[in-house]
Amino acid sequence: MLRYEFLYKTEEGLVFSYFPENSTENPGRVLLTEKGVGRIIAEAKDDFGKRYAIHAIKGIDITKKSGVVAWY
Repeated sequence: MLRYEFLYKTEEGLVFSYFPENSTENPGRVLLTEKGVGRIIAEAKDDFGKRYAIHAIKGIDITKKSGVVAWY
């Protein structure tokens, strides 16, 4: 599970912070475009193997300012 928050918009797309397991220490950042393309800007401290970053890229709803991505 991760929580995400919208940070800002650039010419390339929208930048979001993601918080693995809702941890507020050292969040990661991803950039998402309106076409569904994403890339990692900064990996979160506890994101070994970029698992949370990949879930963030695939699961963040860019129409919302914040939310949760859960999987099982």
